[in-house]
Amino acid sequence: MRDLADALTEKNCDAYVVYDSSANADMRYLAGFLTSDPYIYIYPKEGEGTVIVSSMEELRARRETTCNVVTRSAAGLPDLIQEYQNIETATAHMIKNFAGTKLLVPQSMPVGFAQTLMTVADVTVDRGTVALMRAVKSADEIALIREVQKRNEEATRCAVDMIRNSETRVDGALIFEDEPVTSERVRDVIAAALRPWKCEERDTIISCGTDTAMPHCLGTGQLYANQPIVMDVFPRSLVNGYFADMTRTISKGAPREEIIQMYAAVHEAKELAAEMIRPGISGAEVHNAVVDFFAENGYVTAGSSGFIHSLGHGVGLEIHEGPSLSMSGGILEPGNVVTLEPGLYYPGVGGVRLEDMGVVTENGFDRFTNFEKQLIV
Repeated sequence: MRDLADALTEKNCDAYVVYDSSANADMRYLAGFLTSDPYIYIYPKEGEGTVIVSSMEELRARRETTCNVVTRSAAGLPDLIQEYQNIETATAHMIKNFAGTKLLVPQSMPVGFAQTLMTVADVTVDRGTVALMRAVKSADEIALIREVQKRNEEATRCAVDMIRNSETRVDGALIFEDEPVTSERVRDVIAAALRPWKCEERDTIISCGTDTAMPHCLGTGQLYANQPIVMDVFPRSLVNGYFADMTRTISKGAPREEIIQMYAAVHEAKELAAEMIRPGISGAEVHNAVVDFFAENGYVTAGSSGFIHSLGHGVGLEIHEGPSLSMSGGILEPGNVVTLEPGLYYPGVGGVRLEDMGVVTENGFDRFTNFEKQLIV
C-alpha cells in the first residue's frame, strides 16, 4: 500500500475513496469483499483501509476482508439521510466526515456521484495508482493465476481431443459422435470441463477458416478440416477472480501452405519475445522486435493484414490490464504477469495466433503455459 500512501502525499489528500461494487477490479483488489452492491472503501494517509457496508453485510464483510469494517449506521448515514433528504448527498457527507475534506478518487468513480462528492469535499482524480499496484503480482497472486492456467489447459485439452478424434465428411465438415463439431459445441465442452474447478469461460474464441483473419471473431457454426481453428480461452476463477489466458491455432489435417508458413513465423516470433523478456526492458521494445521480425520475413502489416494488434498484456483480476506489450508499453519489472500473443491475419486466407502467459522474474520469463504447440492434429 506504500504506492497509494505516496499518491496521497503527492496530491496532498487525506484519503483515497472508492465507491463501487466488487465487479470493479480495483475494489476487489483493495477490499477483498465480494458484493454486487456498491460499498465504500477508504484508505487514509495514515492508518488502515476501511470498508463501509450495510448492516446486512457486516458479518460477511468481517469474515471476508482484512480491512476495518464499519456499518453505514455506525458511520451516521441514517441521520444524514434525515438531514439532507437525499441518499447521495448524505453518502457524500458521510464519506467527508469519515475520510476528510481532501479526497483522492479513481477515474472509475461514477460521474454523478463524483459531482455530488465535489460539493462537500475537494476531490482529485487519481490516474491509475491502483492499476500500477495490481500490475506487480505477489507470490500468492502468481500461484492463483498458475492454477487457473492449469485448469485452462485441461479444458482446452478436452476441446482439442474432440477435434482430433472427429471424423471428416466429404464436404470437410467435422463430426464427433454423430454430431457436428461447431464453435458452440467446442465452447460447451470447455465450459463443462472448467465447471468442476469453479472456473467460468466467457466469450471464448473458437473461429475457423477465413473467420480466423479477424482476431476477436468469436466464431459460429460448423468447423471444417484442413482449415485453421483459433482457440483463445481465458477462464476466470469464480473463487478468487483471477484470469488465465492462452491461444492455440490448430487444424484437423493439413491446412493450406500459407497457414503452415504463418504458423512457423508466429511460433518463432513468440519465442523471440520470450527470450527478450526481463526486468528493465520496455514492452514497446519487445513488441517492436516482433514487428521487425515479421517484416524481415515478408509479413508486412498494412491495414487489416499482418500483425495488427499488440504483442501482449497483463493478466490478473482483469483479462486485460497493465503492463502493455505494445508500441507504447512501459518498463517491465519482476512480478508482471504478461501474455505473449503474436499473430498474423490475412483476409481471404485466415489467421494464426499463439499465446503463452508467464511472469517476469529477475532472471527473465517464467512461462506458466505448458500446452503443446502443434498445428496439425
